[in-house]
Amino acid sequence: MALSKDEQRTLEEIERALLGDDPKFAASVNLDQFGHHRLIVGALGFLLGLVLLLVGTVMTQGFLAVGVIVSVAGFVTMFAALARMFVRRA
Repeated sequence: MALSKDEQRTLEEIERALLGDDPKFAASVNLDQFGHHRLIVGALGFLLGLVLLLVGTVMTQGFLAVGVIVSVAGFVTMFAALARMFVRRA
């Protein structure tokens, strides 16, 4: 959801005030780091879900119900990880 022109102007004023008041803190806060962190956590979660999915598939050979539950948990984990990677919060 895009910001209105008034909201964008207000945000820019707040950023300028922060830079003037505490330039060291303003330099240490980098929004690109948050996006990078979200991608790393999402990718790791996706890999964990993939491992769970494969382990569940192998487990169905011996214990069908447990294997299906683990596989579904892996799929849900993969889906949640992808959502974390690509869905931005407003």
